[in-house]
Amino acid sequence: MKEILRKIKRKLSAWLLKAKLKREAKRAFRYDCQQFLENAGALHLDRRNAAIAEIVMGYHVLEKGLTMPKRRLGFGQGAVLRLIELIKQYEARFGIDEPQVAYAISVLRSYRQLHNDWPEPMPRLDAFLEQHPQIPAAYEPHVTRDDFFAAKDKSFPAFAASRHVVRHFSGAIPREILENALKLALTAPSACNRQHARIHVIDNKALMEKLFAAQGGTRGFGQNADKAIVVTADFSAIRWSWERHDIYTNGGIFVMNLCYALHYYGIAHCILHWSVPPEVDVQAHELLEIPSNEAIVQVIACGMPPAEFDVAGSPRHELNEVMKWHS
Repeated sequence: MKEILRKIKRKLSAWLLKAKLKREAKRAFRYDCQQFLENAGALHLDRRNAAIAEIVMGYHVLEKGLTMPKRRLGFGQGAVLRLIELIKQYEARFGIDEPQVAYAISVLRSYRQLHNDWPEPMPRLDAFLEQHPQIPAAYEPHVTRDDFFAAKDKSFPAFAASRHVVRHFSGAIPREILENALKLALTAPSACNRQHARIHVIDNKALMEKLFAAQGGTRGFGQNADKAIVVTADFSAIRWSWERHDIYTNGGIFVMNLCYALHYYGIAHCILHWSVPPEVDVQAHELLEIPSNEAIVQVIACGMPPAEFDVAGSPRHELNEVMKWHS
């Protein structure tokens, strides 16, 4: 009889805990939804920060094209026109005194210079650039492999500043080197040392092609990647709905540490977003046989770099733009 009562008590406790978690989760996700609807940039382009973010995403598309392994002239003309309109709208509302907007114009000038010998006219781009003669073309560094990784043994500030996304791959990563990088990445901190991150290394070209097709952001370079690293985070490592963001914050911390580790070991890598609809996430879990208790946080395309390649300038915000003292 005592054993039966203990079993009933355990089942009742489990049911009550599940009911409590459901209530808390609904409350927490309602809060997240409200925050998103009230503040998401796409819904509030009249806000300065949201408008800047749109411009940055716009110039990033072109900047990526300018540094692709095999550029084709005429790429991204729709993106050029959209970026021009975004800048004009920003100028009308806020003026031009913003480094990221100035850089967007410099990317447009680089694009135009690349197409100087292209026979197709670009009247709207030319007219726009004539309005900003003081802004030079963006500098997109062309580097050698040795120079790019030269800061490996220098100070951490120099090393961190030298890391950039690379979309040029020319060879297979030796397994020992990749595993050394992954071991180094494991030094990443995590909440309560729960070590949420899990690593899936994709070494199968057919699987990689399907994964990249689902992700949708590797056209022009993904076919040259030697491997894909899928970083996931284990839901089992979180307990309450208030920790719902820990999956992605701790996974993100691990991804950054992994990127530093890849750079340290001379591995070219490109971080790919995983901002996909639910059905694509389900598809990837099935494709890669990732357990349902693991959330996909990030995908990284990687390979050994060629002897020379281009990287995007991608300027960062100044500290005073993102920092606020609370005294």
